[in-house]
Amino acid sequence: MKKIKIYTGAILLVVICASCSRQLDVKPSSSLEVPSSAADFQALMDNTSKISQVWPYAGIAGGDEGFVTTDTWLAARVTERNAYVWDRNVFNDLDRNDWSLPYSVVYYANVVLEGAAKYGTAGDDWNNIRGQASFLRGYAYYQLAQEFCKVYEQGTAATDAGLVLRESSDLNVKSVRSTVAQTYARMIADLSAAVPLLPVVALVKTRPCRAAAYAMLARTYLCMGVYDKAGLYADSSLRLNGTLIDYNKVNPGTGVPFARFNDEVLFHTTSFPTAMLLPLKLMVDSNLYVLYEVGDLRKTLFFKPQPGTNWFTFNGSYDGTVILFNGPATDEMYLVRAEAEARGGNMTAALADLNTLRKNRYATAAYQVLSTGDQVTTLSWVLLERRRQLLFRGLRWTDLRRLNKEPALAKTLRKIVGGQLYELPPGDARYVWPIPQQVIGDTGMAQN
Repeated sequence: MKKIKIYTGAILLVVICASCSRQLDVKPSSSLEVPSSAADFQALMDNTSKISQVWPYAGIAGGDEGFVTTDTWLAARVTERNAYVWDRNVFNDLDRNDWSLPYSVVYYANVVLEGAAKYGTAGDDWNNIRGQASFLRGYAYYQLAQEFCKVYEQGTAATDAGLVLRESSDLNVKSVRSTVAQTYARMIADLSAAVPLLPVVALVKTRPCRAAAYAMLARTYLCMGVYDKAGLYADSSLRLNGTLIDYNKVNPGTGVPFARFNDEVLFHTTSFPTAMLLPLKLMVDSNLYVLYEVGDLRKTLFFKPQPGTNWFTFNGSYDGTVILFNGPATDEMYLVRAEAEARGGNMTAALADLNTLRKNRYATAAYQVLSTGDQVTTLSWVLLERRRQLLFRGLRWTDLRRLNKEPALAKTLRKIVGGQLYELPPGDARYVWPIPQQVIGDTGMAQN
């Protein structure tokens, strides 16, 4: 940790806003050692408090997986409270927010890529460093795009406003927004570049591996609606690691039942921990809870009843704590591949993946094989299983955005706080969060 602090101080450990030009943390010291070795740059990326625990949370607050009481809502910070009801005044009360935190990761990645270009060789250690940095930049752009860009539409992506794409650590480069098409092309290029450079098995799960890079490509193409490529990359990921946990062997116990870095985790990250999104405050939506059938082990493993109420809190984070895991995992890849197969008309393959996952989620005596030749039914089963399995991972917001493009799958969100009804209809402009006003003021960029 001492080395990490020294090196991060030496390269301007900052929280980057849109312009990446406003320093919010410590200043450099000329007496500090400048990173130059592979170990130095690895130490930067191993700083978990700045890399793996900083990912967006507004989509969880704004989604339909959980609810909070009026008292909890009133006691929350402005951003948490307003994100919950889709108010435009978000991210302006905190320097560390859904915009600045991923952009700080982009900054780190650029520092490492520039260092590797200056000091690196062609050896495996340096290639691994380059692969991790490329992955992290693509990962950060993916997370940012889900909140600050319109949903990908083939017909408008070339003109819709995208992200500021930072390919340099130079804080003085002018911030200019790209298009959505350019944003997705950049993240795909970064993740694709990472694939051959990353190891098949990472030394620790807070570092990306090759299967994680394939998984993020699958996620990206899924939210773009390019289902054949989503299925292809999910398949590539599963061929490297298709391990599933048999929930029959998981002990509910008294704490969180799933171990951190468990066998399904491909790359370990968590949503930024905010008070309103932690158990005892965030309750599971009752319409979600009733989706779990008798014999579904997730009903016990994922949920914890709250004494004196009819409510449940979520207890199934793959972080092994109450903090919400949001990294790619093998269970997600089975569902991505199944959806791609269903949409492509291959019901046999889609159901094979779906049943493989379900067999490991139901009590042995209760498990029943799903079978149909109908495409609409198969797809509905796959999407239902996404809701049951991938809850509170930051994926639901993206699913709502992309599925709202299909009238049969569109949904209006409704929340009641203090007796007031709030609604978010499909395609509403509030599915794109506003950029922090400080960033707009600093850069002159157009607001979402």
